[in-house]
This record gives sequence, structure tokens and C-alpha cells, in this order.
Amino acid sequence: MEAVRFPKLTTPRLVLRAPSERDIPAWFARATDVESASLAGDPVPDDISAGERWFARSRQRFADGKAIQWSIDQAGVLDAIGTITLSFGATDAKAAALGFVLARADWGRGLGSEAAREVLHYAFETLALEQVTAEAAVRNFASLRILAKLGFKHIESFIDESDGERCERFALDGDTGSSLLASNAMPDC
Repeated sequence: MEAVRFPKLTTPRLVLRAPSERDIPAWFARATDVESASLAGDPVPDDISAGERWFARSRQRFADGKAIQWSIDQAGVLDAIGTITLSFGATDAKAAALGFVLARADWGRGLGSEAAREVLHYAFETLALEQVTAEAAVRNFASLRILAKLGFKHIESFIDESDGERCERFALDGDTGSSLLASNAMPDC
């Protein structure tokens, strides 16, 4: 049986690639930024060994067909500036959940939208998914703007049981997503 190749994606300003061990220090720097971790709903790791576990879990989830997590590289930047993930549920093979996080220095530059647009294009056109969902904390205004810009529709409000955070859940259907993404292919600057 042939191993599944990791899908490398590119945009005018970004390369989305398989995470590697060299990403661990950049991941740790982002993960220990308390505000960024809080907005993403992630716990703040105690030490860099959490980065080694993150890397191993990312590789295993890809090998098991449970998720594709890309490291986001920006042209001319040595360290990965973030990650973006498609997670696949056990019950619906034609749906996935989108999640993304960027280093604080790269907030507000349109890079999250650009990465998400490329991953959605891959999800709908290559994987032929029928729906992609996403969640964001109510106070995560930037993520909420990205999801709205990409055409996601609000499904429900809920309280995250792990931390009591008020959150919103969104969905983008394949037909709608493909046409929106095709008509809005230019990167946000």
C-alpha cells in the first residue's frame, strides 16, 4: 500500500506544508501567547515538550485520516507563522471542521483569510467535501470576520463546556463555497 502524500498548497504569499520538527519553537511561541491561546480555545503549554507532542499528534492524525494540519509559511520568513487544520469526523466522510491560528505579529494582514481560502478550495475541489464547519469564540472578532468574508453561515451559538466561553458555530456548503471562493480568489492585503 502506498503512503498518502501530504498535500502542499500555495498562494501568492503563503506555502501550506506538512509540519516538521523545525516548527516546534514557533508553535511553542504562539501557544504560550496567552491571548492567542485563549482566543483559539487552547491550553497554554507548560514547556516545549508539548510541542513535540503536538508534532507527533499532527503526524498521527494525518496518518489515521483524521486531520490535515498545515504549517503556514510566509515568503521570506524562516519560522512558520501559524497552522491551519481540516479535521474529519468519524460519522460524516463528506464534512470537515476548519481551524486556524496565526502568530500575533501576523494578525490583521489578511494571511488567515488567504490560508483559509486555499484550504477551502482544496476541501471542496480536491476532496469533494460537501460541508466545512468552523467555530470561534464570540470575542474573537478577527476569526468571525474571516469566516463571514469566506461565506460561512451562522448555525448556532453555544457555550464551550471546557472553558465556559461563548462561541459561534458556522458552516459553508460545497456548492456555495466553491462559487464564492472562485469569485473571490485574490488575497487580502
